[in-house]
Amino acid sequence: MRKRLAGILPAVAAAAMVFSGVPAMAEESSEAATDYYGNDVSEHVDLTLYYVGNDYGDEQMVFDAVNKILEKEVNATITFKALSLSDYATNYSLLLAGGEDVDLIYTSNWCFYVDEAGQGAFNEITDDMISKYMPQTYAAQDKASYEQGMIDGKLYYVPANKIGYLHPVVAIRGDLRKKYNMDPLESIDDLYAYMAAIAADQDSGVQYAYNASQNGQFLEDMIAVTGNNLIKVNDYFYYQYEEGKTDYSADDVFFLYDSDFYKEFAQEMKTAAEAGDWSMSSINNQTDVRDSFLNGTSAVYIQNLGTAGGACNSMLQTNPDWEPELYDLNMDKVSIGAYDSDGYAVPYTSKNPERALMALDVLKNNKEAYTDIRYGIPGYHITRNDDGTWSQAEHYGTWSYGAAPSWGLKNTTLEMDQQGTFQTQLDIMDKWKEISVQSPTVGFAFSTTDVSDAWAAMTDVKTQYVPLLQLGLADDIDSTIAELDAQAQAAGIDEIKQAMADQLTAYFSEKTTE
Repeated sequence: MRKRLAGILPAVAAAAMVFSGVPAMAEESSEAATDYYGNDVSEHVDLTLYYVGNDYGDEQMVFDAVNKILEKEVNATITFKALSLSDYATNYSLLLAGGEDVDLIYTSNWCFYVDEAGQGAFNEITDDMISKYMPQTYAAQDKASYEQGMIDGKLYYVPANKIGYLHPVVAIRGDLRKKYNMDPLESIDDLYAYMAAIAADQDSGVQYAYNASQNGQFLEDMIAVTGNNLIKVNDYFYYQYEEGKTDYSADDVFFLYDSDFYKEFAQEMKTAAEAGDWSMSSINNQTDVRDSFLNGTSAVYIQNLGTAGGACNSMLQTNPDWEPELYDLNMDKVSIGAYDSDGYAVPYTSKNPERALMALDVLKNNKEAYTDIRYGIPGYHITRNDDGTWSQAEHYGTWSYGAAPSWGLKNTTLEMDQQGTFQTQLDIMDKWKEISVQSPTVGFAFSTTDVSDAWAAMTDVKTQYVPLLQLGLADDIDSTIAELDAQAQAAGIDEIKQAMADQLTAYFSEKTTE
C-alpha cells in the first residue's frame, strides 16, 4: 500500500504544467449549488485533477468555462494540472507516491491503471458509490464498461463510456506518395517503401519520413501486435487470436519480448531506422508527433483512428495541397472492439472523494461542460451546426476535439460528428463496426498485488530495453533481446506469468460457468 509522504517531490511539481480553472469570485456565486441528487453540497470545495497530455493554448479559457458549470451543479471548482507526454512515465508514479491532495487523475491500461491500483494508490469505486454520487453516469453507462476495468472483482476508476477499437492506422502525405509514382498503400511493406522513398529524397521538404519520437509503441502495436493478430493480456503477455476458437487457456499466452513475432518486428525496425526512415536520435526527440505531421516535418503519423483522422482533417484546413490520406494497413487482421480503457481514478489522497465523483459525473454528462472540454468553446473554437454536427471555428487549434483532459470523459451519448469529417475515417469506422470482434479476455484485468516487486522490476527492464527495440536503435537486436530476457528472468517474469496464468485460468473458469 502507498504511504503518505510529506509532499510531492519538487521535480514533479516543477514538471507539472498548472492551469488554475477557478473563475474569479467563484465561491461568491449566487448560483452555487447546495444539493446534487440528494447529496449535500452546500460547502464549496476546491478539487485537483491531473490529466496526461500536452497543452493547446486555451486551457485557462476552457477550464474557467467548465468551472462555472461545476460551481452551479456541485458547488465545486477544479484546478486542472497536466503531466506532459514527454515525462508522465517518470512523474506519474512519483506524483501519487508523494502524497499530494489529488482528487481525480487520468488512468488507462497504458497509463498505470493496473500498477497503481495494485499498489493501493486509487480508491475502490463501488456500485453504490456510482449510484449515489454519479447518478447520471449510473443511469446512462453500460455496466460492461465497469466489468472490463475490474481487478479481482473490484473497480478502481470510472471508465469512459465509449467503445473503441484497438487498431492503429496510418496517415500520410498523398502529394508525396504521388510524387514517387506510388499506388495507394495496401500493406506495411508499402509503408516502408513510401518512407524509404522520402528518406532518399533530399527535396522531399520534410525533416523525417516518420517522426517516431514518443510514438514507438504505435509501431509495435501496428506491426508486431495487430499485424500478427495478437491480443494483449497485460504489459508483457499476449496470445494469438484464432477465428472461431473458443477454448483459450493460459497455455496460449507467451512473453511478447522473447517471441519470434517480436524478434522479426525488431529486425524490421532496425532496417527502417538504418534506412533513415526516422532520426537515429528519435528516442530523445521531444517534438510532438502530431505537430510534426501537421507542420510538415514528418510525412507519416500513426495513431488511433479518431486522432489520426482528426489530424488529416486539420491538414485539409491548413495545407490541403499536402493531400492527407488515411489507411488501415491491417484491415485483413482481427479488429478488437472494447470499451475504451481511458478513465479517471480517485487517488487515496483525495480529501473529497465524494465531491470528486459528483464533479466527474457532471463532466461526463452535462452537455455544455462536455462540449467545452471535449470540443472547445462554441462560437470560439467550434461552431455547433443545426444538423447536430460541429465545425472548426476561428480559434480551433488552441483547443481541439479530443483534447487531453477529455480522454477519460468520453461519452458516446454526447459525442458529435464533425461536419466534413475525413471521409476515409468514416469508411474505416463503418468497416470496423461490421468486422470487429470481442476479445476472449475483454473483461480480464491482471492484479499485480501478489507480484508487486517483480512487476516494478519488470517496469524498469521494459523502460531500459523496449524503446530501443521499438525504434530500431539497438546495436545488435539478438543480443539486446537476449539481455532483455536475462534481465526479465532476474526481475521475476516467471513469477508474473504464473500469477497471470492462475488468474486467467480462474477467469476462463468463471466465464464457462456463467
